[in-house]
Amino acid sequence: MARSRKNLVHDVIELTVRLPWWAGVAAALLSWVVLYWLIRTPSPVSFPSDVVVLPVLRGLAMGLQYLLPAVFLAAAAVSAWLRYKQYKNYADVAGERGHAALELLTWREFEHLVAEFFRRKGFHVEQRGGRELDGGVDLVASIGEDRYLVQCKHWRVQRVGVKVVREICGVAAAENAAGVFVVTSGTFTDEARRFVEENRIDIELIAGDQLRRMIQGLETTKP
Repeated sequence: MARSRKNLVHDVIELTVRLPWWAGVAAALLSWVVLYWLIRTPSPVSFPSDVVVLPVLRGLAMGLQYLLPAVFLAAAAVSAWLRYKQYKNYADVAGERGHAALELLTWREFEHLVAEFFRRKGFHVEQRGGRELDGGVDLVASIGEDRYLVQCKHWRVQRVGVKVVREICGVAAAENAAGVFVVTSGTFTDEARRFVEENRIDIELIAGDQLRRMIQGLETTKP
């Protein structure tokens, strides 16, 4: 039972963190109002079972009246912090410390950086999670009716090889995607680049230095 509650709280926090911070605050306020109403509003007893059910529901609501809003507020605070970090990381990469800032990112921050780059390019970005079962697709970037699969590799030392590119191309063909982007903070092997030249699928390989220049160029051309 304790494990189920822990999983429930974890799921609520994870879901709320993905939302804008103000959505977490709104959820906290709404949950408190609903639970307060459930506790304070008298309910007529219509069936014998209500004599047992209603006290149990009210007891549960009393236990959650402050816990659930607190969970939402904590998740909203985490969401606000993550958004701040994402914008700061993007600004650092776009600024004079671009190369150093890119090297200091974690793999998760790198994924968020790439997602923000595509958003500013005009794409609608969906974060998928990079599971091996779907070829390691991290993002789905859509513009108009075209969908592009994006894989992020935060490899500073090891170069991205042809196997990675081949696998995501297979997923793109299966999903009828318009093309593929493979983005790394490092570089690509020559074999991977040759595979791109010989493949029919629209593939773009973006190495770390190129990504940094593209972000800086994008920010420079903004009005």
